[in-house]
Amino acid sequence: MDDERFFQKLCARDPQAQNELIRTFNPRIFVYFRNRIKGEDHYEDLVQEVFSAFFNGLEQGKLAGAAWIAPFMFGIAKRVLYNYFYRQKKNNDIQKNISAVCELSTDFTESDRLENLRLGEVLQRLIGDLPRVDRTILNAYFLQEKKIGEIAEMTGRSRHYISVRKDRAIKKIRNEIIRKNLY
Repeated sequence: MDDERFFQKLCARDPQAQNELIRTFNPRIFVYFRNRIKGEDHYEDLVQEVFSAFFNGLEQGKLAGAAWIAPFMFGIAKRVLYNYFYRQKKNNDIQKNISAVCELSTDFTESDRLENLRLGEVLQRLIGDLPRVDRTILNAYFLQEKKIGEIAEMTGRSRHYISVRKDRAIKKIRNEIIRKNLY
């Protein structure tokens, strides 16, 4: 089958054409990720993310013709790779921040466990004393890992407002812990 006919079948969501595309590009994209990410087992998930984005782009008419299939596919793979590294860096930064704040030890004794439990209860009580909007912001930012812009959209407030409220709530909790000598 010629390239343009293949492309037309892809655009028409022909399952045979889709399977042929996957058979052709799956090994190539898998190797692309394996050569760039060492020691991870996320390759299949990343490959699936590429194909999902490809088919979404195809439905949205972002692909001009058969000659652009490979460049479009590997452009998506490159973007997926950047996003993967961004998520890894963000997760590492979060872990560093947690470690810096908590100074976690691998050898927990019973007294350490009880102190951490007490500190957790104190934090819950201090957070519970905050206004509802501050609790919502802290929950979305720290537990749901939403960005300031996403929280602003969710609450209908400006990014600046959310950022200031978040910072003030954290400062208030920190000051209460210091004031009550809880840390």
